[in-house]
Amino acid sequence: MRRTDTQGGITIVEVLVGVLLVSVIVMVVLTPLTGFFGLTRRSTQQVGATQTAQALLETIRGDWLSAAMYDQRCTTATIPAGATLTVTNLDLNGNAVGSAPLNASCSGNAPDTAPIRRLQLVVQADTARSTLVVDVARP
Repeated sequence: MRRTDTQGGITIVEVLVGVLLVSVIVMVVLTPLTGFFGLTRRSTQQVGATQTAQALLETIRGDWLSAAMYDQRCTTATIPAGATLTVTNLDLNGNAVGSAPLNASCSGNAPDTAPIRRLQLVVQADTARSTLVVDVARP
């Protein structure tokens, strides 16, 4: 009787093919995930910029519930770096009749009794940009 000894096991070629297959599967799974992480970061920046803009506009609107502060075009809000506020006077039909910059102090300014003002606030946070516009009527 003839006896053959064969040893069981895997060759280096089989190991390399297995590693290659696992690498391809990992790449297929991880590539979309890295895109989702970038999208989440940009979304977070956009939400932050919008929240900053909303808070500033609400502070100005709250200040302008006082006719004196409205007429003086002043506010207690601090416009942060990266934000641009444009104030436009409107007539009763909503047509622009001129710009009206904010004043640093609430006294000693010539009163401006425009019936409506349009506030446009642009906030830039990293790569995200948020633009909000609100019309405020004279109290």
